[in-house]
Amino acid sequence: MFARSGGIPFSQTLPMDSAASVPARGVYVRRLTATNFRNYDYVRLDLPESPIVLTGRNGTGKTNLMEAVSFLAPGKGMRQARFSDVLPTTGGTSWAVSAVLEKGGEEVEVGTAFEPETGKRSEKRRIHVNGAAIKNQNGLDDVCQAVWLTPAMDRLFSGDPAGRRRFWDRLVQAFYPEHARSCAAYMQALRQWNALLREGRADDAWLTALEKTLAKYGAKASLARRNLLTVLQNAPKNDDFPSAELALTGGLEADLRGKTEDEAAAFIADWFKQARGTCAETGVAGGVHTIDLAAVHTQKNMPAASCSTGEQKALLVAVLLSHIRALAAAKGTLPLILFDEAAAHLDSKRLEKLLEQLKDFKTQVWVSGTDNADFDAWKETAHFVAVEDLFKGASALAAAS
Repeated sequence: MFARSGGIPFSQTLPMDSAASVPARGVYVRRLTATNFRNYDYVRLDLPESPIVLTGRNGTGKTNLMEAVSFLAPGKGMRQARFSDVLPTTGGTSWAVSAVLEKGGEEVEVGTAFEPETGKRSEKRRIHVNGAAIKNQNGLDDVCQAVWLTPAMDRLFSGDPAGRRRFWDRLVQAFYPEHARSCAAYMQALRQWNALLREGRADDAWLTALEKTLAKYGAKASLARRNLLTVLQNAPKNDDFPSAELALTGGLEADLRGKTEDEAAAFIADWFKQARGTCAETGVAGGVHTIDLAAVHTQKNMPAASCSTGEQKALLVAVLLSHIRALAAAKGTLPLILFDEAAAHLDSKRLEKLLEQLKDFKTQVWVSGTDNADFDAWKETAHFVAVEDLFKGASALAAAS
């Protein structure tokens, strides 16, 4: 149904890690501490390398705990929340998460914290790795990556296009750590370009300089997105889940497909120059930032957006499993895997197959749910944490089993 991406072959754009010839290396959280984090005043968990199962009633803090883990990776966490919104409702001006990670047989200490700067609306968090401060979140790429699935994503394919862009860009960043910087630089230039035109300050030299920036980083972002699409299009099918035929639509994709990075940059620069008048009149301009991810349920030949919630989640699971395996093959590393409310909208057979496949990854997998019985297949191998028990006593400690 969709045309192939026509991007540069992935092997030409991403050097293969020498570790890819040996089993991929995963990452394990051996100790997690969170302070003033949502409904946790303080919590500490000492954990084994096995899968982690968080259980408890709705509203007890399972997702909050997973969100704390997601802050060990670059980005704004699995909820994409403002850092200030993570503060406890009972009060507090700062929160902190720290962990001891085990990766490749070595331990790495990671800490991250948020504290608003006086008089400023800051959404930056401080990050330390082995006691040394790192300048930005991209420094976490080599330490810890994470892939997650949340209930809010269960209808990703029929939801807001912005959610699909964020989803795809996270997957791209796992392969291309510089992708986040490209997107950030592009959006900053776009805001400045829009402001000049809306305010009637059509300084040609200034606009041209911004258009060169938009072109440079827009071309990089577009090519990286397209290259990952090629990888997942060519990935082996997963017989346990329906396959999704993916495509990138809008966002100048039809014009940029097949172009080299330099050709794409030239096209984008000219496109924005031609769009000056439209933006000045309407305040709106399209561009690489309006790209969307479309999917078709291959077996049913049906747009994913028209599928049931259960089918959409199964398609999303298939995409994530393919992405994790492709990452392992290309870079020799595996991310933390966080599946919140893993059983929701999956029938018992698909849940069983999902747990089987997750257990095979040589990395730490976190799942959550309200019913222990959903995870009976892991009862001999996983470490179960009853979240409500973490609030018993002055200090909450879940010891490794």
